[in-house]
Amino acid sequence: MSMLDEARREAAANSRDRSFMGRLKDIVPWKGDDLRELIRKSVFIVAVCVLAKSGYDAYIYNFGSKDMINDQQYISNLFNNPDSANTDSADKPQENTPAPDSGETAAPENPGAQDVPAQTVTESKYPEGMMANFQPIYDINPDVVGYISIDGIYIDDSKPEDERELAINYAVVQSDDNDYYLSHDIYRQEKDYGALYIDYRATVAGENRSSNVTIYGHDMKTGYYFGSLDAYKKGASFVSEHRIVDFSTLYEREKYVIFAAFLVSVHEEDDNQPIFRYHNCVEFNNDAEFDYWYKNVMYRNYYKTDIDCNIDDEYLTLSTCSNEIYDSRFVIVARKVREGEDPSVYEYRSNPRAHKPAKLYTAYGNEAPVDDGPDYEVYKPE
Repeated sequence: MSMLDEARREAAANSRDRSFMGRLKDIVPWKGDDLRELIRKSVFIVAVCVLAKSGYDAYIYNFGSKDMINDQQYISNLFNNPDSANTDSADKPQENTPAPDSGETAAPENPGAQDVPAQTVTESKYPEGMMANFQPIYDINPDVVGYISIDGIYIDDSKPEDERELAINYAVVQSDDNDYYLSHDIYRQEKDYGALYIDYRATVAGENRSSNVTIYGHDMKTGYYFGSLDAYKKGASFVSEHRIVDFSTLYEREKYVIFAAFLVSVHEEDDNQPIFRYHNCVEFNNDAEFDYWYKNVMYRNYYKTDIDCNIDDEYLTLSTCSNEIYDSRFVIVARKVREGEDPSVYEYRSNPRAHKPAKLYTAYGNEAPVDDGPDYEVYKPE
């Protein structure tokens, strides 16, 4: 009987139509198909569509899109050189973006990124005292709370110097949760690559400003958003050459000096030390809270540095995903430059004892180092 069934299957295979139409009928529901065939073909088509959509989403998440690049360049021009911005881009569909309030407002006179004037915008639709640079971006999205850039790190170093594009040069937004801008761009359009956004619990400016402001961004494979932060894993010489982060709030331009970079996992089982929930360290209300945060940062720090820090300073944390192990984060921490301080005098050395998640070692068949936790002294160069 089995030999007969085998003969029948072979005969059916030999009689199958190998033409284009024949192959199409094999996968697309066709007149005359029985219920079993219709179900089989429908399941196949749905599976192909899901696979294609997943592949497209993964591509956009990792590499972005032409719209993302154009929007980035347009927003950058609005902030750094508003008179040269391509006004056609402002007319793009923005279904979820609230329309600006009515009223005429004089455009700023080309303030430029390197020389932000004391000029402010006083119209009621803008926050009192807001710098003029932010006016056109605020018209697009009033969730904007700042602007971040790091000089000297480019998307493509091979281009002529006057054509290079800064890798980190973005407006920063803030919502009432940490989910919305994970998947929405600055135009409030749903995009897998999202936007750079600040932790919703942080107060960005003013007398009640938070001790530590965390900015989140996707690790784009093209280097956009926070994809270029991986470069801070290269070594002490790199961080020494790119130590300054420019961060403007709506009201003033500020500089921060980077003093730490580290890797953490989000799962307790991935490490032989308690997970450091750095993103929950928003306010330092006492010395104990500051010491916990600072010791854990320096315990994991890839670098030793003589940059001193205390509870009275203000801090900026940049957080992105990392690909060393599943569900890990790469984090950069910077301190606000003090009045009269010269941040160029500080030294950086590699820290061979930087604590990294145990899973990073065990994933490659190595034994994870055992240490004494975040109290040992690794803070300053010898």
